Amino acid sequence: MSRRTTLWTAAALGATTAGAAVAGAAVQRHAARRLALRPDPYAGEPLGRRRGTPVEVTADDGTILHAEIDNPDRDDVAVVFCHGWTLTGGSWHFQREALQDSARVVVWDQRGHGRSGSAAHGTYGLPQLGHDLRAVLDATVPEHTPVVLVGHSMGGMTIMRFADSYPELMGSRIKAAALVCTSSGGLGEVTLGLPAALARITQRLLPTGLRSATPRVLPLERVRRHGRTASLLIEDFIAFGPDASPTAVRFAEDMMAETRLDALTGFLHSMITTPEISPCTPLADIETLIVAAENDRLTPVEHSLTIATKCPKARLEVIPTAGHMAMLERPTPLTDHLRTLLTHI
Repeated sequence: MSRRTTLWTAAALGATTAGAAVAGAAVQRHAARRLALRPDPYAGEPLGRRRGTPVEVTADDGTILHAEIDNPDRDDVAVVFCHGWTLTGGSWHFQREALQDSARVVVWDQRGHGRSGSAAHGTYGLPQLGHDLRAVLDATVPEHTPVVLVGHSMGGMTIMRFADSYPELMGSRIKAAALVCTSSGGLGEVTLGLPAALARITQRLLPTGLRSATPRVLPLERVRRHGRTASLLIEDFIAFGPDASPTAVRFAEDMMAETRLDALTGFLHSMITTPEISPCTPLADIETLIVAAENDRLTPVEHSLTIATKCPKARLEVIPTAGHMAMLERPTPLTDHLRTLLTHI
């Protein structure tokens, strides 16, 4: 190949790449405008701004976890909410508000999320989740108070791991549990709605990429603040169903952007490389509600069906049209299911 041909080829490739980038930016701007113009039932809703009595919780390894209590004087029943991956306790905004007169309500931030502290890199994994919940429970709820545990996504896995680690508390202290849009294993096979060939490549390469990137992620904390528009659109596509509130989508993306990157990658690696997160056996001793969402790409309905086969006495509900963030996208049906669960304890 002559030097002139090489130069022409490089120029053509450069023009093609630049053209693709321009086209991609145009598509992104168009999608962002469509999202902004979507009807927004929660415009003006102060998502994440509710505050309760703060409690500083020390985990078994010394990590400081942030918790808040609504109605701290109540000791007849407590509802403890466990949020999902890349979220915070604020993700339970609507349910916390709806249950404010029904129970002592506890929300908390998982390690590396929200107002909770950073932790040693090796602790961002499934084995730690149940122990953190035990520390929160002991610090925020009187020992004699019956407890209902509610978990979304990774928060549901937190409850499963808690039950596996402390089966003696199931039925005695813990009276009921709700597992919302979560999974008991097999997350490494989730396609996220991608074409089959691309999904297979992603499933093969993602664990290795996360494992190799994780030790070096801290310097990237500031860099990832760029490209927030693309992140918002990805959040809308993956985590929400059709026609979700733009305010709710932005709130979820804000929480993700504030999650420590080593926590984000560490927990994701642990979740997708653990074949069985829990056998769910101890949950058979309590009232259990399983809630799935029709358009959930991250923990599809089939994952809730699997949990239901492990907990044959559990009640399974599917929220129509909702995506993975059902508690923000379709809060009323989820809250109604939780109210029903409370009547059974």
